[in-house]
Amino acid sequence: MKHFLKPFVPGQDRFADVATEQAENGSPVLKDALAYLECSVKNRMESGDHWLVYATVENGKVLNQDGVTAVHHRKSGNHY
Repeated sequence: MKHFLKPFVPGQDRFADVATEQAENGSPVLKDALAYLECSVKNRMESGDHWLVYATVENGKVLNQDGVTAVHHRKSGNHY
């Protein structure tokens, strides 16, 4: 999780130093993930300095039944 919280420059490969494999739809799946979802983007909308993405789930899999999920809490949405 820590890897993906750091800033990346536009166009930088966020998965360059992370162990991945390909899902059925070609998306990267983290090898150490507890589970994953394969989604298809249906629409997206600009929202300030972010994009709001509407997608439908088409496939997914639990990879580690015994794993414990991580939680990241923010005190405010104004600071990342």
